[in-house]
Amino acid sequence: MKTTLALWLVLTLAASAPLRAQTPPDLKTKITRYRDTPKGKVLDLLLSGDNRTPLTERDDLITPFQMKSFRNGQANDVQLIAQAPECHLDATDGRAWDKGGIVLFTPTTNVWVQGEGFLFIQTNHSLDISNKVETRILRSLLKTSMLNAARTNAPGTTGQILKIYSDRCHFDYQSNFAQYFGRVHVIDAQLDLTSERLSIQLTSNSAIETILAEDNVVMTTTNKGWATGPRAFYYVTNGSEMTEMTGGAVWHNGDEKARAEEFIYDSTRHFLTGIGRVRVWWPNAPARSGAAPKADASGYRELWADFATLQWPLTNGPVETMHAAGNVLIVNQADRSSSTSDQADYTRTNDLFKLTGSPVWWNEKMEIKGRTLTAEGTNKIYRARGDSNLKLKASSAVHTNQWLFIASEDLDYQINLAVFTDHVNTRLLDDGALRDTLKSDRLDVELVSNEVKTAVARGHVRGETAPDKFGRIKTIACATLTAHRSPETKLMTDILAEDRVVLRQFGTNAADPCSQLTAATATAYFSATASNQMERAVAERGVVMDQIKTNQTIHATGEKAVYTVAADEINLTGTPVARTERFVISNSDRMIWQPKTNRFQAIGPYTIVPIKAPTNKPSS
Repeated sequence: MKTTLALWLVLTLAASAPLRAQTPPDLKTKITRYRDTPKGKVLDLLLSGDNRTPLTERDDLITPFQMKSFRNGQANDVQLIAQAPECHLDATDGRAWDKGGIVLFTPTTNVWVQGEGFLFIQTNHSLDISNKVETRILRSLLKTSMLNAARTNAPGTTGQILKIYSDRCHFDYQSNFAQYFGRVHVIDAQLDLTSERLSIQLTSNSAIETILAEDNVVMTTTNKGWATGPRAFYYVTNGSEMTEMTGGAVWHNGDEKARAEEFIYDSTRHFLTGIGRVRVWWPNAPARSGAAPKADASGYRELWADFATLQWPLTNGPVETMHAAGNVLIVNQADRSSSTSDQADYTRTNDLFKLTGSPVWWNEKMEIKGRTLTAEGTNKIYRARGDSNLKLKASSAVHTNQWLFIASEDLDYQINLAVFTDHVNTRLLDDGALRDTLKSDRLDVELVSNEVKTAVARGHVRGETAPDKFGRIKTIACATLTAHRSPETKLMTDILAEDRVVLRQFGTNAADPCSQLTAATATAYFSATASNQMERAVAERGVVMDQIKTNQTIHATGEKAVYTVAADEINLTGTPVARTERFVISNSDRMIWQPKTNRFQAIGPYTIVPIKAPTNKPSS
């Protein structure tokens, strides 16, 4: 089949850049078609050819064939030109067809189409091409550059061509609408897209307004990964190019991945929005700027939410920021931690998470709550603000189900140091039963592998134990309380109370013995082998001890008191004085008191003064 000189000229010009304006001359034989409008008949089409050979009553063979359509009925305003080596024409019904090749283009050739086998119907203003369709569109027709890279370093679009390949296509030139079917492939400097169907809506001046891809859509963008889904819709609004993928879309960028019922991608701002059942995966491994993210042995973080937005960098690389809302769940494979919240924000530069809306973070040994939770992975800084709560597994050598609960207004944690401030309330539970409580203005806890090593409580410290098996309760009040514990043995080593120390022990019944110690400082030392077994205690400066039993009251003072548990002895030094209901002992070097038997021993010179029992005088 011969190809005319004009056809070859179109092919040559369409393949070159920039494309130049051109309106080919009419051929020898002309057929003019008009259309009805409210203002009367206006010019619609001009068909022409060099030869017209009647084949049947309603089939004329035109060789070569050319068709021009006109915008607004103006003869000098050509909208579209079609050329073919030959064409069958039914002038009565306004139909033209052939099994051979056809080329369509605008006068400026900024839109150019070719294919094999075509059918034109004037009444429908439609053209169908049935095989090997190729379309070329000058990129300048896009209202802005489509799905491109950063504006600062993106290649220029002057002369660049967007190509579309498909098995067949349908054009409605009056509505400026084009449809492509079968193995659709869009090739662009910034985009590669495949689908089974593609629809393009052009404006009246042939600029692309919307693009709709449907069925098995795969969209690959330069330096921004690739996405798949049943449907993709491209449009321009407020100066931004938008692509919507619906019906369950999946997006990939290196080892980053996202899934949602719907994605909206703003290519102008490199901004992705996920709507409905959103799920995002991204590697724990540090990302290199300008490179697609890659996972390592530390695995992934995963996020689930009802809604999420992802911000990309200007060049290739991982997501810079994320915002998620609605039933947010985040799981980290590296530390096996999880969190839930109403909203979550993530910033990659310092690996920062911010959780709001009833946030909770936990792993197998710890749980944190607060009105706001933040975690800065780069510097290992974690914060809870407002109604903060920490639940920490604190198993000992004997007890395997101990949990420490610490409530405060604020919590800060960095490099194994947790700081609790404002209305701190600490509780220790063993198998669900409350054992100890401690209240203070501030609490600093040093952790080693999530095991408590040192705890320092400051400001209005008040502590209390639960009743033991004998019903005895112990309390402490002081300004500062410091406890040391061995993370290796999980045993307490010592506890130091400072500044206005008051220690009390009493029973659950009013008749039970009661004892109290006050001093400037008091230190308890524990066994290295037995769990929480005190071996020795030391009180210093202004020591005052009181013990009340049913049959005796004891009051003792000194500057230092050392209690040895095994011997049940208190060594009192520094001008010791002891007073019972029967006598007062003073002026000794030191004094030994055995609390269980209430025996006293004065060492060195001493003075003992009996106390006369009061007598009852008979009434007169």
